[in-house]
Amino acid sequence: MFWGEGSLQCAIDGQKTPFTKTKHGLSRILTSGAIVDPSVPFQSAWAAAQVGCVKLLAIALACAGKFPGGIIFPLFYASAPLAHSVLMLLDSYLPESVSPVAIMALMASTQASVTRTPLATVFMLALSSSAGTELSKMLPSVILSSYIGVWASRYITEESYFSYSK
Repeated sequence: MFWGEGSLQCAIDGQKTPFTKTKHGLSRILTSGAIVDPSVPFQSAWAAAQVGCVKLLAIALACAGKFPGGIIFPLFYASAPLAHSVLMLLDSYLPESVSPVAIMALMASTQASVTRTPLATVFMLALSSSAGTELSKMLPSVILSSYIGVWASRYITEESYFSYSK
């Protein structure tokens, strides 16, 4: 479902960076039988939405089952395909340069809304993004979306993920 920071670029660019070329990439033989091949860019908005929804379901099941591990990078990896899905539907209306900014903004907003850690979210995305990512263009949007995510989630409930996991 994800391999951590080493393959974050796959999530940001919609799998245009082949999974086999990342730090934790699996061989083509192991990934070729997947329903949505992680080494091939999303074929449709529906494929991207399926990946995002399945990842959110896996996170919910893991948290409900009290499985060890974190939720930070899984949330990044769940929200990125959902952002790609929306961007693919709006493809004719938005310039391509908006895509990485929108994806990282949704990643930040989702993660910060669950953990209520907006600054930590910004630092994690900034430090784990690829060298080709233009942080000066993305950082303002990511910071703003992190705080909007926290504000929106506090509007719904004062509890955070960490207060439920005790």
